[in-house]
Amino acid sequence: MNERLIIKSFGPVKDLDITFKKVTLFIGDQGTGKSCVAKLFSMFKWLEKVLTQKKYKLNYFEQYNRFLTMLCSYHRIESFVQNESYLKFESKLYVFVYSEGSFKISDKNVEVDGLSKIMYVPAERSIVSVAENKTKLLKELPDSSETFSDEFVNAKKYFKSGYELPFEGLRFEYDSLNEVGWISGTGYKVRLINASSGIQSSLPMCMVSEYLSQMIADREEIKLSKEEKDKLEKRVADIMQNDAISDSIKDMMIRQLSSANRYDCFINIVEEPELNLFPKSQMEVLRSLVAINASSDKNMLILTSHSPYSLAILNMLIMGSKVYERAGEDVKATVENILPHVYHLHENEVAAYRLSYKDEKYCESVLNTNTGMIAKNDLDSCSDEINRTFNQLYRLYANTFAK
Repeated sequence: MNERLIIKSFGPVKDLDITFKKVTLFIGDQGTGKSCVAKLFSMFKWLEKVLTQKKYKLNYFEQYNRFLTMLCSYHRIESFVQNESYLKFESKLYVFVYSEGSFKISDKNVEVDGLSKIMYVPAERSIVSVAENKTKLLKELPDSSETFSDEFVNAKKYFKSGYELPFEGLRFEYDSLNEVGWISGTGYKVRLINASSGIQSSLPMCMVSEYLSQMIADREEIKLSKEEKDKLEKRVADIMQNDAISDSIKDMMIRQLSSANRYDCFINIVEEPELNLFPKSQMEVLRSLVAINASSDKNMLILTSHSPYSLAILNMLIMGSKVYERAGEDVKATVENILPHVYHLHENEVAAYRLSYKDEKYCESVLNTNTGMIAKNDLDSCSDEINRTFNQLYRLYANTFAK
């Protein structure tokens, strides 16, 4: 965690140098690059994972312009590259740098202690609710949407007895025989394709997130092809039969191989979790995502948002943590009744950035260093502007027409 990403002149992203934490939020106007940053983070974390698994040699992605044609094209951001583009991502295990048309990878030679399951939840996710059969998905969507659709199919199989949405007492049930999803509420039942846009947007996001979190908690091993299994068995045999290696080193190497084939954390990258949702439902969905993220110390939650409610909700969760940590047992019990600690966010675990072309500084943290809370920003100021305009009009109305 606390991984660093530097971007200069890449698509809509002007210039930023940021650190990712357990929960990282991006806000800003349309087209300022929030999703681009999230996609680059997703791309580098996937690259870290496959290199850790030894599926590719380091120089594989450095050759034949694969950085663009294979990595960036997955999210359809290959056209964002400019002559002056510069990217650097530094994780615990690797350093990735793209500069002057060249991509380089440096291995830090740090012992691997597990793999990350990475999920990019796109803003176009409602399409997987409408197209219940994956083959009906629009071909124009990027590969990341198809990956998300695959995981939604897996989630429907996992929750074969049904899934409770985090708001309005709604329940999802899947008829696997006829490949039809149903939403049940108080006194009604409709097909998922006929449900509200908020349900169609939130159900795949919540369901896939919880499914993948449970998969990590169950310590499920990665499914390997026969070729991959054969390679793994050969590597184990080579280690065990090498008399030049001590038993303690052999044990360490075998543990590393095991770690490289088992997920131990979930990195959830969600575009606009608030899409088409009523404010109260936004709160319940966001709390659900935070609770899923809290199920492991290694999990990470990356969010992009246009909703001022998202900021208020996160501040509420941070405040819950601040009160709970300083309280005696009696007050803790009260806090638990108001806001269960599974939703609490420690201020040191949160990063929040605003991207804007309007200000002198394109990327700026919106966390108040004194309070640890998300400070007043552009999303809040829009409400102020609406109120000011209303008050001006009201005074004019009162002075002119109400006499």
